[in-house]
Amino acid sequence: MLPRLDTPMYETLLPSTGETIKYRPFLVKEEKILMLASEEGDYKGMVNACHQIVSNCTMGAMPEDMTMFDMQDLFVRIREKSVGETQEFTLVCGECEKSITYDLELENLRAKGLDNLPDTNIKIGDNFIVRMKYPSALDVADLEGMTDIDVIAKCIVSIVTEEEETFIKDVSAEELTEFMGDLPVSALEQMREFFQTMPYVEHKVEYTCPHCETDQTISINGYEHFFA
Repeated sequence: MLPRLDTPMYETLLPSTGETIKYRPFLVKEEKILMLASEEGDYKGMVNACHQIVSNCTMGAMPEDMTMFDMQDLFVRIREKSVGETQEFTLVCGECEKSITYDLELENLRAKGLDNLPDTNIKIGDNFIVRMKYPSALDVADLEGMTDIDVIAKCIVSIVTEEEETFIKDVSAEELTEFMGDLPVSALEQMREFFQTMPYVEHKVEYTCPHCETDQTISINGYEHFFA
């Protein structure tokens, strides 16, 4: 029987809750997942690949409804311990469209916007409250072709009235569609504002282009930068 190598373990904090998460670097089997997703070049495939890697490399069951910013932050932490603490990116100047290389310290790529998060309970008139959640990473992977109303509907947890609390998982798609259609426009705007507060993983790079000497600001975020 071939010997098995000991894999180091690390800890980090889940951005949304502050919970301590134990994780390991990804191995060759996870590298294959990344390579396949990169070759396909499909956004949904990228998200699913990252979700699989985070699930594989963290100890304990990760929730299926893990938010996008939690999963991105964990993915960056895992990658940091797997392939090195810096990663080379290609930055394209918005003025002359010429590129430069930039070495990013992955420690600087973390979830932002976590301070002063809004109440997840949205009051609709005097009659009821809509309990919301941020979309999961897998929800975001399925956004193509969906309207913002469809996205909002997927992120409703429950409807609370004076008499009862009805959980969306217990109602039919038809009932939910009818409920959304009957909402006042002002309520829909409140829900849209809630989504605008969603934390995000990002690092802004400010530099002077060596080719045209203009000042540039570029954001590194999302999955595409890691699969380029």
